[in-house]
Amino acid sequence: MLVKLIYASTATAAVTTQTVNAILQVAQQRNALRDLTGMLVFDHQYFLQAIEGERQAVNDLLAKLMLDPRHRRVTMLSYAPIEVRSYAEWSMEFKSAAAVSKSLFLRHGCSSRFEPHDLSEAGALALMEAFRVSFPEA
Repeated sequence: MLVKLIYASTATAAVTTQTVNAILQVAQQRNALRDLTGMLVFDHQYFLQAIEGERQAVNDLLAKLMLDPRHRRVTMLSYAPIEVRSYAEWSMEFKSAAAVSKSLFLRHGCSSRFEPHDLSEAGALALMEAFRVSFPEA
């Protein structure tokens, strides 16, 4: 059974571009081996990530993420079965939340800032979809 997980978390320390690139490189390699696909949105403080794949592979990754010291407040926003992957072309794509208009956050959340912990499940799904289709270079 395919599932999609969307979670938010907060960085525990300053995250540089090099750190994000290193995270992405490892995630892309490991996800490809596990047939996981997804997208990471980050703004120098908050992570919002969608992960798709077989239920056991997603659950195993979630267990590792919960123990990762690079972030805290890991909050599951959505976890549901899916029929079709939204991110099939990406083992892990990156989008910068800092590079988009505040109106996008107002449209899908409660404020003009990127605050993924405050998103509803519907808001998280809609925001991730907006990043996927509207900001290919974000």
